Amino acid sequence: MAVSSPVQNGAPLGDTVDVSGAYEAIKNANGALVDVRTPGEFAAGHAVDATNIPLTDLPNRTGDVPKDRPVLLICQSGQRSAMAFQQLRDLGFQNVSNVQGGFNAWEKAKLPLIKGNGAIPLERQVRIAAGALVFLFSVAGFLVNHFFFFGALFIGFMLTFTGILGICPMMSFLALMPWNRGGSKS
Repeated sequence: MAVSSPVQNGAPLGDTVDVSGAYEAIKNANGALVDVRTPGEFAAGHAVDATNIPLTDLPNRTGDVPKDRPVLLICQSGQRSAMAFQQLRDLGFQNVSNVQGGFNAWEKAKLPLIKGNGAIPLERQVRIAAGALVFLFSVAGFLVNHFFFFGALFIGFMLTFTGILGICPMMSFLALMPWNRGGSKS
């Protein structure tokens, strides 16, 4: 996928667009920025003018996605918004683009954003939970019974599986936790 140039005269953006092009499309071409992160992540910080439609809710909220103007999809790093892009394309949306680098790139580019006091970003929550589980299984393996090492082995396998396939059961589970289920309006 190549990075497209910004919208010109309302023409589609292409599959991906960098954050500068996304910002230009929002300001100059009436583009809609849809943040597909969890409500907790969105509350922790988001781009100005972004609307939160979590990836898990997207199939049920396609009516909230504009069809009459460019739609720019953003998440933390670009992976979930790429999945949202494919879902919307499969549903017939033509003028959608994935913001390359996600909110991380948006922040680095010092584009307008709203900082909040929401939950720790979901990707960090997964790292914390996985690390804590490996640590606890390892300690239990040394102190209680060697069979606990299989728990650490399983977590390592799941992390590898997640990296290869790009899906994360732990992230899906953590997204359901109360601290990640805030309001979804900007």
